[in-house]
Amino acid sequence: MSNKFTNNVRTRLYKQGYQGFTKEEFTEAAIAAECDDLDNPTKEQLTQAVNYLIEKQSSKLAVTVTLPELEELPSYEEVIEESRLAAIPQSQVGEMVTTKAAELGMVLSEKQVCDIADSVDSSASTFDEVLMQVEAALLSYADYSANQVDAKIDRTLTRVQERVVNRHEQSRDKLAHGLTGISAALEESRSQTKSQLGGILARLNAAK
Repeated sequence: MSNKFTNNVRTRLYKQGYQGFTKEEFTEAAIAAECDDLDNPTKEQLTQAVNYLIEKQSSKLAVTVTLPELEELPSYEEVIEESRLAAIPQSQVGEMVTTKAAELGMVLSEKQVCDIADSVDSSASTFDEVLMQVEAALLSYADYSANQVDAKIDRTLTRVQERVVNRHEQSRDKLAHGLTGISAALEESRSQTKSQLGGILARLNAAK
């Protein structure tokens, strides 16, 4: 069950130190919170689901743990140390990436989610550190994408500028060539007119 309801409930539980819930328990929580649209849960439904699962896990512990066993329970420091050594499954890191990306307004493909999740050290000492790494990885990816867009814009502007300069030079050369042709034609016309006038004057002088 990979949806917004499950991702958000799992993240909230992690932050409060709860984990190990099954898909069936998330389904029960959705039913208990009366959440019909798993991809569009309300904050109240998420809160109800989290409370439901916490109470359920607490009730399990209350039933299974007897008084003699309480003396053998690990200390708070031992629990923290054990949680630091346990790596978060990569699939859950991917779900964290998807959830955090949605919060940041980023739309990622499945491959992008996997690439970002692979860059996160899931064996960090605490869940919060993993979450911070996820956010840092997403921000780095956003910067990388923005830089790629900027580079593409720069290349486009350079090509446009080069095209404008080349076209300007072509137009200038064409105009210069045309003016040269006109000047030559005028010079040829003047030469022909001068020659014709010379011939007419020569015939007039001969007639005298």
